Amino acid sequence: MAGPDLKRIVLAEDSVPDVILVKETLRTVGIEAELQVFPDGEECARHLTTSEEPPDAIIVDLNLPRLDGFELLRLVRGDRRYDGVPVAVLTSSRAAEDRRRSFELGANAFITKPSRLDDFLQAVGSEMRRLLSAPGPAGTLRVACRPRRAGRFPSHPKTWLSVPAAG
Repeated sequence: MAGPDLKRIVLAEDSVPDVILVKETLRTVGIEAELQVFPDGEECARHLTTSEEPPDAIIVDLNLPRLDGFELLRLVRGDRRYDGVPVAVLTSSRAAEDRRRSFELGANAFITKPSRLDDFLQAVGSEMRRLLSAPGPAGTLRVACRPRRAGRFPSHPKTWLSVPAAG
C-alpha cells in the first residue's frame, strides 16, 4: 500500500530507455511515485484534460509524436487546474531557443538529458526533488512568482510561495 508521501507524476516520453531512467532516478533519490507514462503528446493531453485530480508534477519531452512538448506545455498552462503543478521539460535539445520557449510557456525546469547515467541521475533527481518540495500542503495555495530579470531567463524562473487559503 502506498504511503502518504506517494507523488503522482505524469511523464510524457516516447523513449522506453528514458522512461526506465526516470523511474530509476526517482527510486534512487527516494521519491516514492506513481508514474503515469504517455508515449505521445496527444494521449497525455487527453489524459490531462479528462483527469479529475491534477498530478503532483508533470515531466514533458519536447520531441513527442502527434503533439509536441511545446503544445502540451501550452495546453497544461492554459488550464487553471494545473496552475500550481510544476512542469519539467526533459529533452535532448541543447538549443537556447528551446530553453527560452519552454520557460516562456511556463516550464519550471529545463533539463537537457545527459548522456552519462550518473549525470542523468544527478540532474533529473535534483530537479525533481526541488520541484516536488515546493510548498503546497492542504490549507495553502501555491502561487508561482516569476522574478523579473531584463533580457535574461534564469534557470529556475519560478519559485513557490505558500499562502493560507481563504476559507
